[in-house]
Amino acid sequence: MDNDGGDYVRSNPVWPAVPHYYGDTIRQLFIVNAGLILIGAPFYADSLRAELPFEILGALILAGLAALVNPHKKSFLFANAVAAGVGLLFYETWALSQYETSTWTQFVLRELIAIIFLFAFYFSVKTVRAFVLHQIGKSERVGEFDENARDEWEEKQAPPKEK
Repeated sequence: MDNDGGDYVRSNPVWPAVPHYYGDTIRQLFIVNAGLILIGAPFYADSLRAELPFEILGALILAGLAALVNPHKKSFLFANAVAAGVGLLFYETWALSQYETSTWTQFVLRELIAIIFLFAFYFSVKTVRAFVLHQIGKSERVGEFDENARDEWEEKQAPPKEK
């Protein structure tokens, strides 16, 4: 093992990637958003006393979904997509409906949370699509969409016999 800065490349990554699975990205986005919701609450909440229990509950739900997501459970993948969509809808509506009466800090924090939910929604739906199409864990093939490329099953078939 050469650690002197040569051509050494780690062959076994710390977290090996699963093709077409973005649960790790979703997990990171949910945890960042949960932290941002809790840390930013005093700065963007209209009435902290009334809103804080819902913000804490939302952060707990995001952290729980982030912890439970895995490439084997379709239900958690769907739950992540729903949670990201609902969070996006809620925070974007809140940001735009209160735009005229809120401060710039409130508006920017609400928009930032909504944008993070947008990315989480994108990667959640992308993972759900791959799960439905049975593509999670499968690598792409060269020429997969070329019209002239033959499928694997076509190559293995014997030519039809003439009578």
